[in-house]
Amino acid sequence: MIPVVALAGAAASSEAAPRQDVPVDATAAIPPGSGIRLDAWAAWGGDVTAARYVLGNGLSVIVMRDPSAPIASFQTWLGVGSRQEATGRTGIAHLFEHLMFKGTARHPHPVFDTLLERAGAQTNAATWLDWTFYYENLPAAQLDLAVRLESDRLVNLVLTQEQLDSEREVVKNERLYRVDNDPDGAIEEALFERLFPGHPYARPTLGYAADLDALTLADCLAFYRTWYSPGNVTLVVAGDVQPRPVLDLVARYYGALRPVEVPAAVPPPGPVAADGPRYLDLPLPVAVERVRMGWRTVPASSGDTFALDVVNEVLFATESSRVHDRLVERLSLASDVDGASEPLALDGVFVVDVFLNEGQSSAQAIDVVFEELERLARRGPTKVELDRARNHLEAAFLRSLVTAGARATQLGAYERTAGDFRRMFGFVDGVRGVTSADVRRVAGKLLARSRAVVVTGRPR
Repeated sequence: MIPVVALAGAAASSEAAPRQDVPVDATAAIPPGSGIRLDAWAAWGGDVTAARYVLGNGLSVIVMRDPSAPIASFQTWLGVGSRQEATGRTGIAHLFEHLMFKGTARHPHPVFDTLLERAGAQTNAATWLDWTFYYENLPAAQLDLAVRLESDRLVNLVLTQEQLDSEREVVKNERLYRVDNDPDGAIEEALFERLFPGHPYARPTLGYAADLDALTLADCLAFYRTWYSPGNVTLVVAGDVQPRPVLDLVARYYGALRPVEVPAAVPPPGPVAADGPRYLDLPLPVAVERVRMGWRTVPASSGDTFALDVVNEVLFATESSRVHDRLVERLSLASDVDGASEPLALDGVFVVDVFLNEGQSSAQAIDVVFEELERLARRGPTKVELDRARNHLEAAFLRSLVTAGARATQLGAYERTAGDFRRMFGFVDGVRGVTSADVRRVAGKLLARSRAVVVTGRPR
């Protein structure tokens, strides 16, 4: 495991370091004649902790070395999620994640999985608004296998109508289970639709059933050719690896892949309307009322993300938080309260969940949430609350980096949402730097009553 102090004190500038400041082992890792260049690095104590390299075809690779266990995580992050989908084609990014396991001519289904299972690997994938990623956590000595298999299916996937029809039904059933027949999923989908009207983030990652039915094999192949290309890929390798052998493997298996132009990024959204709060009631198969409140906030690249995390800790995240104490302990209105700040590439979302007790109405609970946010905006947190929030966030962040797979996932997520993996190394310092004035400002400006969307699930 990387020492705690290494992460807490990591240096991470927003620009690539001047050439003369780059550690020797970062540049020496590049295979001669490979066409690979060092693009960025993050260091602690003069040693390279992580570095990003770029191939001539646009593919990038981030390498983080940790020799504490003979394990490696190999992850393939693509800059495509539900926000890149077209109207009427929702769900194709997630559907294609499923289709990627159908095999190639060289490694037909289920050879891909069988080879990895024999090597002792764990493998899976995920799709979200801004990204899709695939991972293999496996013995470091088997890294070559993961690189070989992933490079093959990146360009040589074989798809048939039968495979599409089969996986389409799997994804539709997943939607039934996680949205149509799940009150929490239905509430979340409704919240995002109203937080982001006319915005790419309004599209559900699981897609709409009618859109999934309309997808053709030609649609899927066009999606594959467009988005599954070297310039839209970031490989992340973390664990008991040496940068030079990793780059040798990447150059061997990915270096000759043809670059493909990726569609231009969606422009940032316009200003958020402050004409709320806006309310929606949903009749659902629930025994008691539940509420999800949401605000659009700031992108992952914004420094305000740290203060929003502190707001969540002070008001919602733990049993000692203000709103939990008031709604659950003192007023007995709710059985549970939770909150989260999720930064995204184009925007951000702050969400509060309240689960009402039987016989209690949501109206009073919603007022309490607004009252506590407004009180925090006026007076700020106490010193005890601020210190506790910082300590809890720092400890939770460091716990999130315990395994090679977890570190690789954090690196990939920061790269795809914040635009630079090095922001991961600035998290602890960012949280430590949050002041009472920062908390007051974001609570008053970003989490105002007039910017809120409130979705209440009520018993049918």
